[in-house]
Amino acid sequence: MFPKIGENVTLKCGSNNIKNSDVLWTIKHKEIPGRTKVLKNGDLFIPSFNLSDAGVYICDLAAANGYADHAPLTEFELKPISIPGSLIGVKVIPNTVLVLITWRQIENNDEFPVKNITIKYKIMDERNSRDDWSVLQVNPSKISINIYSLLPNTLYKIQIWASNEVGNGPKTELTTKTLSDMTESELEKHLLEGIDTFDTRAWTFAVIVIMSTFSIFVIALCCLFVKDPRVQKRLENSDDVERIELIPNIIINPGYCET
Repeated sequence: MFPKIGENVTLKCGSNNIKNSDVLWTIKHKEIPGRTKVLKNGDLFIPSFNLSDAGVYICDLAAANGYADHAPLTEFELKPISIPGSLIGVKVIPNTVLVLITWRQIENNDEFPVKNITIKYKIMDERNSRDDWSVLQVNPSKISINIYSLLPNTLYKIQIWASNEVGNGPKTELTTKTLSDMTESELEKHLLEGIDTFDTRAWTFAVIVIMSTFSIFVIALCCLFVKDPRVQKRLENSDDVERIELIPNIIINPGYCET
């Protein structure tokens, strides 16, 4: 049997004609819990089952009547289906307006798998009430989540746990502080770091080398353009066209002359 933690369990011993005075209930290798009760029909009642109640329960009819060398009437092995354990390897990585929470993959119990993972967070401030929590429900297949829209440079309390149909597992509680949101003056300080030790000669030399390389490239390109035979051929063809255009003008107007 697989009872849930916290539920009441009743173990039946044989037929309804058995009286409670005729049976003897025992557990292998340990004593029977003191809060258990043998009912009038011989059944054993276990209120609010917990982990310590697990074991093999034996209903013995002959032992109650003083008989030896007998087989027990009924045996029950109780294995509790419990709540999930604590999440393993929980880490919080803060940023300016968000935090990343990571954990290890949860191993599901085939009989009672984890249903979800719950994350609660709030600002650690005396002005906030105890119930001023933001709650997120996460699929158990995930191993990380980002929490957005947080305030920079603020201390947060975070709680995370796994749940199944029995209940909630132990909570893992962490505190983290989001990073500061740099102002313009702080950014200017970071940009100007090391300006006092900066050597301008190295920068000047680099500029001269780049400009010299660019100048040489332009000169080489111009020389290539002038010496290109296709360009010279185009120039010669343009001269021939001008000479051909002069012939009709001379014939029509004898007084036309080339200027």
